[in-house]
Amino acid sequence: MALNWSTLYVTLEPCVMCAGAIVLSRIDRVVFGAHDPKAGAIESIYKIFFDKKLNHTPKVTSGVCSEEAGALLKNFFLKKR
Repeated sequence: MALNWSTLYVTLEPCVMCAGAIVLSRIDRVVFGAHDPKAGAIESIYKIFFDKKLNHTPKVTSGVCSEEAGALLKNFFLKKR
């Protein structure tokens, strides 16, 4: 089942595996907060969504509340350690 016309909201820029799943499921739009300089696959390290060989290109809105999203992730992992 395709997820046409859906929007995915995430705190962190998706990785390669997640970006591939987003393309294959045909999600229309992805909105994310913090960029991931180590594994980001939309704008940081790779640009999966902009590969013309793929048959679907989701729209992207990045950097939404990026400082808050980054702080949320940092605090979560600090508590886990």
